[in-house]
Amino acid sequence: MVERARTPLGIFTAINHDNNHHLNSLWMWLVGYGARPLALRALSIATGTATILIAAAIGAQRSARHALVAAALVAVSPIMVDYGSEARGYMPMLLAHMTMIWFVLRWLDAGVDQRPPRWRLAMLAMLGLLSQLTMVFGICAIVLWVAVALRSRHRADLATARTIRLLLPTIVTTAAVFGLVLGAAAVSPTGMQVGDYVAFSLPAMGRALVVMVAASIGGLAAPTWIASVAMIAVAFGFITIVRKRDPAAIFYLAAIVGLPLGLAVLRVGNTGMPRYFLISSLALILLLAGLLADGLGKQGEDPPDLRNSPRHDYRRQHPRRSLPGFIPPRRHRRGDPTMAAISPAGADVLVDHLRPIATLRVAAAEQGYPLKIAQDCPAPTFLHVDLGDDAPASPTAVRCGIRYRLAVVRRRAILSGVDWALYVRADLPENRGERLR
Repeated sequence: MVERARTPLGIFTAINHDNNHHLNSLWMWLVGYGARPLALRALSIATGTATILIAAAIGAQRSARHALVAAALVAVSPIMVDYGSEARGYMPMLLAHMTMIWFVLRWLDAGVDQRPPRWRLAMLAMLGLLSQLTMVFGICAIVLWVAVALRSRHRADLATARTIRLLLPTIVTTAAVFGLVLGAAAVSPTGMQVGDYVAFSLPAMGRALVVMVAASIGGLAAPTWIASVAMIAVAFGFITIVRKRDPAAIFYLAAIVGLPLGLAVLRVGNTGMPRYFLISSLALILLLAGLLADGLGKQGEDPPDLRNSPRHDYRRQHPRRSLPGFIPPRRHRRGDPTMAAISPAGADVLVDHLRPIATLRVAAAEQGYPLKIAQDCPAPTFLHVDLGDDAPASPTAVRCGIRYRLAVVRRRAILSGVDWALYVRADLPENRGERLR
């Protein structure tokens, strides 16, 4: 899509698709078509690293212990590591969202009579939305959080006025970004295009929430019931933070409970995907970090408060070396060298579906490998087949009257990707395959 857009302006006006994460697309345009995977992932890696530091800064509002625990959990959480390495806009969005949380916490803690960070919040909202439009879920959670927090401190009219003063630029910016995206789609010949769309299903959404919770706390390989127990533990965690009057309690409730509940009430499609709940995941990690740090503090004397320590240099407390393992495990790699190994001079491949075409083209460009993609007969050397989730791959397949044998099967990672199989003509290399009639 970025290659066809040609120019930076085209990224905003010509790619009218829900898979266009605008700032990430601009990064792709900058590094160029066929760039190495590490270059394409660099924006996510950089923003993922910065997110660890912002998590530490949020924790530092309470103590050095909270700062270190929050940074450590964000650094090792599987869902953060995954989206902190994918060449998509989710991690830039989470960085913008987490920085908004930090600014709001500082403002509420310092006293609302302090100058509000209204334009900084608006700028971050714009960057987050242009990274990934599901940032709007996080903005809604922040609006609700600020409104309730101020209402608990002031009479209704004053609380409303201060909420509007703080967040009106953010709300206007949000409307402007959606106006830009939807307006560009409205005047385009194709309108707004959407990738795979799955109608709302409550069981599918429930499974996605279980995966999100498991991926947030590191239980990807654990049985499903472990995540269910974790959800119960989170409920008790909510009771604890409300009783302790945690300043972020309303935000946690809005993001972790309010977001899924709102999507269920509105019956929003595609909510069977865990990444729709990344805002909830981030809030869950911060909630657990606070509870864990409080629990650790009961084991001994609390460290001095960061804000009141005259000799404190917060930069020395930042866990700058707590970097997650950004590169996905090799078994989950998106590409595969099978075609190049069998046919090193180049190949042609038949596809049954439009979805793998872009992946194959980009992978070939990255490797400088001559590859032709066919969607019709005559039978080429290779056959690429998309599989349903966990569906078995047949040992043989027939296309254009030619038998193919299974060469390799790759299964999706838990959070993203698709299952697929690659077949090679059975008559290679001796050309003795059986032509079927």
